[in-house]
Amino acid sequence: MPVLTADLFGEVPNNTYTVRRRSLLTCAMMEKSGRLWGLLGRWLLALGSWSWGVCRVSLLALILTFHLYGGFLLLGLILVSVAGILYKFQDVLLYFPDQPSSSRLYVPMPTGIPHENVFIRAKDGVLLNIILLRHAGEGPTPGSAPTIIYFHGNAGNIGHRVPNALLMLVNLKANVVLLDYRGYGKSEGEPSEEGLRLDAEAALDYVTTRPDLDQTKVVLFGRSLGGAVAVRLASENPHRVAAVILENTFLSIPHMASTLFSFLPMRYLPLWCYRNKFLSYRHIAQCRMPSLFVSGLSDQLIPPVMMKQLYELSPARTKRIAIFPDGTHNDTWQCQGYFAALEQFIKGLMKSHTHEEAAQGVANVTII
Repeated sequence: MPVLTADLFGEVPNNTYTVRRRSLLTCAMMEKSGRLWGLLGRWLLALGSWSWGVCRVSLLALILTFHLYGGFLLLGLILVSVAGILYKFQDVLLYFPDQPSSSRLYVPMPTGIPHENVFIRAKDGVLLNIILLRHAGEGPTPGSAPTIIYFHGNAGNIGHRVPNALLMLVNLKANVVLLDYRGYGKSEGEPSEEGLRLDAEAALDYVTTRPDLDQTKVVLFGRSLGGAVAVRLASENPHRVAAVILENTFLSIPHMASTLFSFLPMRYLPLWCYRNKFLSYRHIAQCRMPSLFVSGLSDQLIPPVMMKQLYELSPARTKRIAIFPDGTHNDTWQCQGYFAALEQFIKGLMKSHTHEEAAQGVANVTII
């Protein structure tokens, strides 16, 4: 540190001192300017939120006034109010943490098996609930079992997925980590696309920082909305994820909107009109790890063709699609042969034990 001390407090040539002083002044001015722009941005955001709130509350009055007197300004305010209400209402159409009605009060816990019920924090400080089901079987070395991070759909809580997770534990001989998104079960906060991204990242950090879990055998499993969460997480963490299993999930929220509201010109809406996007058809392009796509052809909510399209978009060298003609949206895991398909995939992954499997893993289609 002697050089640093001399530079800061000792005698220095005048030209060096002048340059350094100018640099410090420039940095100070830039910092001050950044604070001003940040303050202005927050002020404009608050003003916009307040204005929209006023328009929303007075929407009926605006409509009546427009009906009596007309005017482009009133019409504009009405359109802004309606657009804002619909934009906010998108969360109500996507997230159902209160279904069934006791989902925010009671989370069923597994009994008779080793498990941990813990709370972790996302990067923004939100407290999240996790259940870790430990596989008690013997492996080559302690803690060598793969770990499946389970991302559930848009309703209920992790307790409702315990029966499914227990069968994974037994049939796949893997640890299973169940995450409740923010606003679900006993987790804090309110759900949002960015919030769920942070939640998924927190779950992955939790698994990869535990010394008793094998960090090279982390498998992401996502069903329905959870599939979109898993794809996004895998695309941003390719070196920390060994494989991905997606079940009855969608291409994106805009694609789903076009499907569910086909009588409206939803396909022509720009992306910025969507509060939640979940663009899985884009994120899958960054998922080159081994991937299994599980599709129930009797899914009445998400068109099975979307699973086929995701499978085709996947650049993974080793990818498989398991098709269950009788599989519905939520109950495909109860179809005969379901766990056999998952077990075959996991066994192949364990044999390779690398992020890139051998070239002989040609894409396979399994029809069950």
